[in-house]
Amino acid sequence: MQPAVDHNDEILRLLPHGVVVVSADWRVTLANPEASRLLGATGDTLWARCPELEQTAFASGFRYAMADRTELLTENVLPSVGWLQARVLPTADGGLLISLRQVNPGTLDNGQAKAALLVGELGEALTREESLSAALQRAAIAMTRHLDATIARIWVTDAEGHYLDLYAHAGLDVPDLPARFAMGQHQLGQIAESGAPYLTNDVATDAAVGGSDWMRTERIRSFAGYALRVEDRVLGVMAMYSRRPIDHDTLNCLSTVAYTLALGVARKTADSARRQAETKIRAQAERLEQLHELGKQLSAELDSDALADKVVTTATKLCGATVGAFIPGASIEATLVDDALAGGAFAGASSDAPTAAHVAGRELRAMLPDGPPLASLLATPVLGRKGRVIGALVFGHERPSQFNAESERLVSGIASTAAIAMDNARMFGEARDLITALEKSNAELDQFAYVASHDLKAPLRGIANLSQWIEDDMGDRLDEQTREHLNLMRGRVIRLENLIGGILAYSRAGRERDPKLVSVNMTELAHEVWELLAPPATAKITIGDLPKITGVRVQVQQVLMNLISNALKYNRERDLTIEITVKRDGDRWVFGVLDNGIGIPPEFHERIWGLFQTLERRDKVESTGIGLSVVRKIVESNRGAAWVEARPEGGAAFYFSWPVAEVRHG
Repeated sequence: MQPAVDHNDEILRLLPHGVVVVSADWRVTLANPEASRLLGATGDTLWARCPELEQTAFASGFRYAMADRTELLTENVLPSVGWLQARVLPTADGGLLISLRQVNPGTLDNGQAKAALLVGELGEALTREESLSAALQRAAIAMTRHLDATIARIWVTDAEGHYLDLYAHAGLDVPDLPARFAMGQHQLGQIAESGAPYLTNDVATDAAVGGSDWMRTERIRSFAGYALRVEDRVLGVMAMYSRRPIDHDTLNCLSTVAYTLALGVARKTADSARRQAETKIRAQAERLEQLHELGKQLSAELDSDALADKVVTTATKLCGATVGAFIPGASIEATLVDDALAGGAFAGASSDAPTAAHVAGRELRAMLPDGPPLASLLATPVLGRKGRVIGALVFGHERPSQFNAESERLVSGIASTAAIAMDNARMFGEARDLITALEKSNAELDQFAYVASHDLKAPLRGIANLSQWIEDDMGDRLDEQTREHLNLMRGRVIRLENLIGGILAYSRAGRERDPKLVSVNMTELAHEVWELLAPPATAKITIGDLPKITGVRVQVQQVLMNLISNALKYNRERDLTIEITVKRDGDRWVFGVLDNGIGIPPEFHERIWGLFQTLERRDKVESTGIGLSVVRKIVESNRGAAWVEARPEGGAAFYFSWPVAEVRHG
């Protein structure tokens, strides 16, 4: 004899409808062949075997039956199979026994057909309507029509989840149902807070929801309240009042309706948040683009009035003001005022103690006498370096409450950028005025130097000529002392002429306008300078393989001539060797003029570059003390440097650097 269990298995196999048993955690513990055909044969849980159950009303019905340990009879469409009727019974171990059979839609009773139509209409409304309120309003109307409800209302939680706001209302309009209430307040707020539905078919005696006169007048019999919940998030609450009792089909339908509405609210809310975020991002991108463009304009503009116009135009647009202005020199603290000082305060009304808002508003009204009356004001100071008051940016709007903290931060940021640009424009203007004055002064100095040179040299030449004529005329009648005095006088004249020429050369060194830059062959120039100086037989020079540089040829010639002539001048009684060297140091050439002469003590290495500084008495060595000053001035005007070093073996080493790249002037 076969065991009884085998007969049971055979019976389950032969049943024309599917039977599936699930545990409390939805694991499939038994499924006959028909159930496997309908739901699938693989997967540990019910949802793993048939994932499309989640997209149907079966999912919410099964979960409701599992949670409330109640029987359930429901019909719906499983897309891969067709219409199914499911009967659900709780089992003793906490699970469910689910019986499934295929049915012809034509055999559905009126209640089940209405439920299917209602869910379909809700889905269509939530999908097609753009706004959440419009979709929920259609849903409420559909509930009154399909479920024979007297009142259907839907509330949605606010962004913080503290309050519920009425979004949809269909049926009777009664005063006892609030448009807004706090979470936990009223029976509906308690339903939303707990997440558990509340159902009754005896409103007249139910203390929680009954007792109102209108309910007795309208003969309200039943109430159903459901939290609109997706997982652990409560998104709202729906309520239905009816003159008819809630039957089994309506009860099954309501949980599906609540879940469908919850999904719709979640999707619509997410879509709305996404659109708002996209709109905000686009607005921020446009704002950043305008600020970037303003920054470029400010960096390129050096006129203060034009800067102020650009700043006011952009800031007025960005903060949404009707009017805006820059008030030069106005000292004002940041001010944000809306309808608290509307009308007269900004129109020029008197005040015993005018505030910054009054002052700024009056200034703006005075600048815009024909504009609209202002009800909102936004002002911010424009402060330069070290807190210097440049002025104030002031904006107004004819409607109250048009500016907020974000507007204030935006305008304050623009004011900071404007302050830097205006400070730069001011300094540029001052620098331009100084340069103009300096150019005028230099031109006057050039003219003075030329005139002074001409006017001073002319009498000096006359003195020299006169002394020579006296000596020629007197002939042998002059004694040696007188002849020496005349020679000494002519020497002083020559010294004065050299001094005047040196001063003129120093004043012009490095200040040529539009100098002609050429390629200078330093090797050829050094040989040329040596020949021009006509050195004594006791002196010789070694010139290395020098590079070509770019510069003003006369300037480079002056540098070499002064350095070489100095070595010759101070070592006339010695056998002298001069060496010209070069080495590269990064982007510069370093030229050296080295000699084996008497050298220069270290304590004089810096002093000798000053004007009129010499190491020997002028009676001993004829020198103006200007040559090295001219050298340094020329070299530094060409972005180089000049210095001197002592040579260990004796003598002096003068160096100057010159850019390898082309020198740019102007």
